Amino acid sequence: MWQKVRQFLHQWLPISSDQQSEPGREIHELLVRSPEDMQAHQQWKHQGGEEDFTDRLRHAYNVYRAGMDPEDTELDFMEFRTSSGFIIHLKDDESAGKEAPFIMDGLRDKILASGYRQTISERRIIQRKNRKEILERYYLKPPMDHQPGGAADQRFGNITIELLSCGQYPCNLKFITTAYPGRAHKPACSFGELMELLIA
Repeated sequence: MWQKVRQFLHQWLPISSDQQSEPGREIHELLVRSPEDMQAHQQWKHQGGEEDFTDRLRHAYNVYRAGMDPEDTELDFMEFRTSSGFIIHLKDDESAGKEAPFIMDGLRDKILASGYRQTISERRIIQRKNRKEILERYYLKPPMDHQPGGAADQRFGNITIELLSCGQYPCNLKFITTAYPGRAHKPACSFGELMELLIA
């Protein structure tokens, strides 16, 4: 049992918490979508791709919230005390793998529309011993909330969206929210409230 829990946590944690790559074998660059990428994203939305994904996420979350066995075995939810989110496993889903960058950007856009700030947009190319990994990552923070002498509103906490590709193929897409601990911030809103924003 504990082996399965450790394996799941290994998948769950942001890549930045994972094992480090070999020295001198990592490239960092800004994650910037090309005009062709942005046009393809708009076409995907126009053809109903974003709506289809939202329907999929809504159904999977409702099944999870009801405590039933998952129907969508490629989508896992996880809730901890200070960190929650979901993982989409892409290795065995070619169509979802092709759409993964659009899904990633669509999730980011919904969070930005709620008032969040994007502080990191990066691509890391990691040459490991037996394979090359490409990690694309967005890191978003809640709106500035200056309350002299009072606790700041952290909304849902910090949000990380990561797309990991192994070789040429996407492996998984992670959406993770992490709450700020301590008295300097008000308690974070629930993961359920965040999901309502994503599946609206």
